[in-house]
Amino acid sequence: MEHTDAIRLQAVEKYVLGELTPALRNEFEAHYFDCSECSLNVRAGVAFAAASRQYFAEVPVPAVVPRPASAGWFSWLKPMIAVPAFAALLLLIGYQNLFIIPHLKQASVADAEVRPWFTLVAANVRGSAGTRVEVPSGKTFDLFFDVTTAPQQPDSVFLVQMKDSTGKILVARKVSQQLAKKPVNFTVPAGIAEGDYKLVILDQSAGTTAPAGELPFIVAFSSQIQQH
Repeated sequence: MEHTDAIRLQAVEKYVLGELTPALRNEFEAHYFDCSECSLNVRAGVAFAAASRQYFAEVPVPAVVPRPASAGWFSWLKPMIAVPAFAALLLLIGYQNLFIIPHLKQASVADAEVRPWFTLVAANVRGSAGTRVEVPSGKTFDLFFDVTTAPQQPDSVFLVQMKDSTGKILVARKVSQQLAKKPVNFTVPAGIAEGDYKLVILDQSAGTTAPAGELPFIVAFSSQIQQH
């Protein structure tokens, strides 16, 4: 899913409200994982919804005295109802603007500044020992690579697994055919050790799994962030 598609579909709002279909939800999750703007909006929306539920769960609902029909369309809008409702709205908007959004913006900027990234183009060369990835110890980093194998079926989904030298799967992520048409971003979590690793790409369709490539890389710790 492209960013323009997310805006057109109002994906952030529908995602927070749980109104996206499973297929669109998976595509949007893959998008906002890499999109700082959508990620910020999702986290702000979730925090806003949680604060709203908590506030209205704590505010008692006053009894409404029936009024004659002649009282007009807005007879229900009495101070005992309107004042708490508007107060809650102002409280939540102020909380979001003063605390939630500034904090999330600062966090997003900080993440963007310190996270290194690397490409695994050299790892596609037959016989290559793998791309050397030098990162500070304990840092999260991103790997970019191309899926060069065509999908075997129209419903195929690529499964990308990160394995260590013993073959243990450390991280796994599914990539749709649409996302596989451009460089794929794979985030490696903090805390891995130095050593040899590889990304194993599998083509999965209904009842079948086929290999679609392997990308070796070597993790080495350094004192400074380098980008390739």
